[in-house]
Amino acid sequence: MLTANTDHVVVIDPAVRTPELDCFNHLALASPLPLSYHLPALYGMASLESEGTGAKGIIVLGSSSSVLENREWQQRLGQWLKSRSGVPMLGICFGHQFFAHLYGGVVDFMYTDNRKLSGFREVTFTASRLWPAQKGILTVTHREAVVSCPPEMEVIASSPEVAIEGLAHKTLPIWTLQAHPEATPAFLKNMHIPAPEAIDALSFGWKQVGSFLSYCSKH
Repeated sequence: MLTANTDHVVVIDPAVRTPELDCFNHLALASPLPLSYHLPALYGMASLESEGTGAKGIIVLGSSSSVLENREWQQRLGQWLKSRSGVPMLGICFGHQFFAHLYGGVVDFMYTDNRKLSGFREVTFTASRLWPAQKGILTVTHREAVVSCPPEMEVIASSPEVAIEGLAHKTLPIWTLQAHPEATPAFLKNMHIPAPEAIDALSFGWKQVGSFLSYCSKH
């Protein structure tokens, strides 16, 4: 039975409308460790604040919420994440922007008309403690992007469209990606993304998430 002190990975879904249950289920099947699931925007921080000492990793998923809103649940989530300093963390899309904002970076809209960029794009990685130097196709859907790197972090992934596709903390085990490496076919359907390239994009993304889950199980 999973308890607060059992070794596990904490999955934080900041959804404000529809939880990404399909993505969570895919993570659960792929993870060497059990997962817990939390919805702070919809149901508050109580479940996270009752977490014990068993967290071996933390994943912050995407959201249609914006870090620029600075909502109460976002403030409390930021405090909670800072209190877990040293636990491996992965920020995805909103999570990427949230960690950047939390550590002093700047997030802004990509276009003056606030339109969304959705589909697939090739992302180039430089070598980090988590991922090797590589490039591959990833799923994307976002209006905002990190436009200034936090002082405590460094850029580890980029693309022609987005200069700061990925970040790594210089001293803490925190990594982030603007794209959605956790995306599933159901995610693509929910986001209305046509999927002719989905097999390559999804498999490359799952590999990156798998590396993080493996890291959590070994550290």
